[in-house]
Amino acid sequence: MTTTTTGKMTEQEFMEAAAKGDADAVKAGLEQGLDVDTADAYGNTALMMACARAQTDVCKILLEAGASPDHKNKYGLGPRNWVSWAESDSAIRALLG
Repeated sequence: MTTTTTGKMTEQEFMEAAAKGDADAVKAGLEQGLDVDTADAYGNTALMMACARAQTDVCKILLEAGASPDHKNKYGLGPRNWVSWAESDSAIRALLG
């Protein structure tokens, strides 16, 4: 994980950690105060990134931290849409409800 000169994780790094399934980095970002529903320019959140790549542990961490399973990006897609692109999505679908 790369951090800025302040030692704090950036929002982009947080999103990348979620996509890669780096649970420790995601927890660290949350502990540093990053918003669990931080979104990129398209409205995609860390939860969406984790869903699309079947990162079940990270999805659980984000949801327990208050991530919105109902958030929609600029194209009207939410985590439930993103999880459909994952190879193994049953555990995440159960988490999302």
